[in-house]
Amino acid sequence: MEANLGARVHELVDLGWEPLATTETTASLVGRRPFNWWLFIFVLFFFPVFGGVLYLVFHLATSRATVFLHVENDGVVTAGDTWLVAWQTARRDAYVERQKKIKERGFLAVMWPQLLVSLVLLAGWLVLLKLYLGSAA
Repeated sequence: MEANLGARVHELVDLGWEPLATTETTASLVGRRPFNWWLFIFVLFFFPVFGGVLYLVFHLATSRATVFLHVENDGVVTAGDTWLVAWQTARRDAYVERQKKIKERGFLAVMWPQLLVSLVLLAGWLVLLKLYLGSAA
């Protein structure tokens, strides 16, 4: 395997991709698209039990992502689900930056907006659940 291709495959493996097939000048890797927790909660809320199971089956059936790499003019060309690779790379950079901020300023000083939004959304879901269960009785 060429050095450039090997380095790119190693980067993708670090992001969670699994090599499916490799040759001297090509490689294909598989992974999964991210799980949509908001859609899962929405489906579970409106279709208790069976909705969640159906969404899990749907996600497993449709979330496979593939990236193809090949060497062209001493460079590595990527094809396939490249949006997912870009998204993962951007998230990794943001994660590293957030970890640096947490180390410098402390957890609560950095994460309070996310914690506040989570609490508000949790309270909203509880109010909706109470209204839903109260009107069913």
